[in-house]
Amino acid sequence: MMMTTIKRLLTIGFLTVLCSTTHAESLFDSNIRAGLADNDKDGVIDVRDRCANTEKGDAVDTYGCPKVSSTLLSIDLNILFDSGKAIVRPKFYPEVMKLATFLKEHPSSKVVIEGYTDNVGAENINKALSQKRATAIADVLIDSFRISPKRVQAIGHGESDPIASNDSAEGRANNRRVLANVFAEQTADVKRWTIYSVDTKHNTALYSLRK
Repeated sequence: MMMTTIKRLLTIGFLTVLCSTTHAESLFDSNIRAGLADNDKDGVIDVRDRCANTEKGDAVDTYGCPKVSSTLLSIDLNILFDSGKAIVRPKFYPEVMKLATFLKEHPSSKVVIEGYTDNVGAENINKALSQKRATAIADVLIDSFRISPKRVQAIGHGESDPIASNDSAEGRANNRRVLANVFAEQTADVKRWTIYSVDTKHNTALYSLRK
C-alpha cells in the first residue's frame, strides 16, 4: 500500500514538472515568435523596430524608421542659353559661383544639375540639348571653381516634367530651366534586419532577444 502511494505521488510530481516545463517552453516560444514578428511589414523585426506602423512602401533604415530627405538645397539656376546652344556665358558665372560656394561650405555634399527644355522641336533633340546644358554648368563648377567631379552629376530631362503650359511663350520660358539639387552625403545604413539576418557568430534576431 505504501509503495503504491509513493508511486502515485512520484507520478503526479513528474507530470506536474512535465506540464510546467512544457508551459514554460510554450511561453518562451511565444516570446520568440512575437519578437520575430514584423507587424508593419517594413522588413525590420519588431524587436529591433523603433518606428511602429511605418507606411507601406516607405524606405526605412536599420531600425525601421523612414529615411529623412538628404536634400540641403534646391535652386533654379538663373542661367540663360542662346537658342540651340549649350555654352555658359561668362556673365552667368556668378550664378554658378554661388552654388560652388555652398558646395565648398558643405564638403560632404553632392550636386545634381538637371536640365529641362520646352516642347518646341523633336523630343530626342531636346533631351540631348538639356543634357549638354546641364553638363556645361557642371563643367564650370569643376573647371572654374574646382569642385571635385565625383561630387557633380549632370542629367538632361528634355521636355519632361514641365512646370508650366507650353501653349504660351511665358510658359515655355519657364520650362527652359536648369535646377541644382544639393544632397547631403547619405550616411544611414540601409541594410534591413530580418529574421534571416545573421552575423558571423549569432542569429541577430535570436541574439537580440537573449541579451
